[in-house]
Amino acid sequence: MEEHVLERNLQEVLDAEGAALRGDDGAVKVLLNRLMGFIRHPSKWQWVIHGETALYRGWVVQWLMGQERYKMARRFALCGRGDIALCREDAQAARVKPQGCGARFCPRCSRRFGRRFLARVASHLSSRPHGGLWHVVLTQQVLPYEDLEHSRERFGIAWKRAYAGLRKIGMRSGLATYHVKRSRGGGWHYHCHLIIEWKEGVDGERARGEVESVWNRAKKEPLHLAQPLWGREICAAGPALVGLAEEKQMEFWQESTDAVEVALQYVLRDVLQGVEGWIGGVANGKEAEAFAGALDSAKLHRMYGEWRTAVVEEVDEDKETEGSTEAERAASVAGKEVTVWKAIGGMDAVLMWARNGDTIARKMLIWLVGARSCVSGAMKRLQIVVQECCG
Repeated sequence: MEEHVLERNLQEVLDAEGAALRGDDGAVKVLLNRLMGFIRHPSKWQWVIHGETALYRGWVVQWLMGQERYKMARRFALCGRGDIALCREDAQAARVKPQGCGARFCPRCSRRFGRRFLARVASHLSSRPHGGLWHVVLTQQVLPYEDLEHSRERFGIAWKRAYAGLRKIGMRSGLATYHVKRSRGGGWHYHCHLIIEWKEGVDGERARGEVESVWNRAKKEPLHLAQPLWGREICAAGPALVGLAEEKQMEFWQESTDAVEVALQYVLRDVLQGVEGWIGGVANGKEAEAFAGALDSAKLHRMYGEWRTAVVEEVDEDKETEGSTEAERAASVAGKEVTVWKAIGGMDAVLMWARNGDTIARKMLIWLVGARSCVSGAMKRLQIVVQECCG
């Protein structure tokens, strides 16, 4: 679907949404048909950020419409359409300003929820020496008959029992991120990826074994079901990791040149991946409804210990604006280096201009791909689209 098609139909969608909110059943049908059309025919840029998730996204739109959440249904269906291409003032760098739907169950926006936690961890590890860092995975038995809500509740009870034990072992800080996948045998594989920073002097290998004991006791599952805890060291204790705080983009990031920072970057971004990789096992509308409904208000990321407190003022990526903002002017007065970004246009428009040979648009896309070294599904799709547009 091209950009001009969206513009021509957007007012009709907004009118139908307004009428639906006033109780017009005919308008509800019109709105659903239009939104499903957007889902079935995503723009190039939407394909980049959402991937092959159209079937799932269609099920979720129908679920939202059934709940009379017409505004969210529209925002979800159009997520990414308003993303803006930004170019640095010296034309030597590019980035994307996202305009998403904000839903926790969105393939794209769920990744960006993780960005805020990545920034919090980075601010701590880049401002002081750090303890040993470990990545462990806490799992529980999958019950084929159990719905997702009850699986979450069961895990939460076990976590409350385990947390005090983790502190006694020597956990200085932690980032808990919950992942959800549909099990092939029925039920839900609800589990937690835990990034742990140990206190000074803690032997990480010994502590990993103690974490396993604490978790198995907390679950209160039969002993024959106890599973070995997966865990590995990310890095030993060391000085501040200064490169971590430099990158804000969640989908298209610049890899650090420091080997320790690279290891931590990839662990954090894999852990904070969002739901795109989880929905492959969602086989029908009923399962999609259960999945989206459970995640709708769920807190999939939690900070513990010192990481709970922000080191510096955190800027919401959604609220950043192009050009010279008040914050930028204040930074300039304080003598700090300021980066000014200029809006070029919507990302779908930039892709179209690049296909038509526009030099600025092509340069922006090449900068976006070439200056970023991440390996992610979104980056791979971006590379395909840029190759099509720029040759």
